[in-house]
Amino acid sequence: MSAPRASRSSGEGWAVFAGVLFLLAGICHVMWGIAALANDDSFAVDELLFGDLSLWGILYLLIGGAQLAAAWLIATGSAWGRMLGIGLAALSATNAMLTLSARPFWGALILVLDVLVIYGLALHVDDDA
Repeated sequence: MSAPRASRSSGEGWAVFAGVLFLLAGICHVMWGIAALANDDSFAVDELLFGDLSLWGILYLLIGGAQLAAAWLIATGSAWGRMLGIGLAALSATNAMLTLSARPFWGALILVLDVLVIYGLALHVDDDA
């Protein structure tokens, strides 16, 4: 006779999904930050809304590092991690919109990932209430 398994709510599954997507988005941001600082040819510099490529590279590194930390907090089940994740996903989506003309495909991909992260984390927060 086996012990009954605790059922997972759909909100918890979405939180795990959002945490994994957040991890991927954080890795992408770190890679783009390194690419922006190392190689000026990887971005269409003329298409940036403001600032230079070094500024955007540093912003990408900062956002990516914060996203990786938030992904770890989400994985531990922290309520603060979910709130931080929602805020950082909104910041990342704004950043993606500001650089959409410089990297259209990748910016759109990050925008979609951020919307899914916000949905998944907000759905899980509703389950806790």
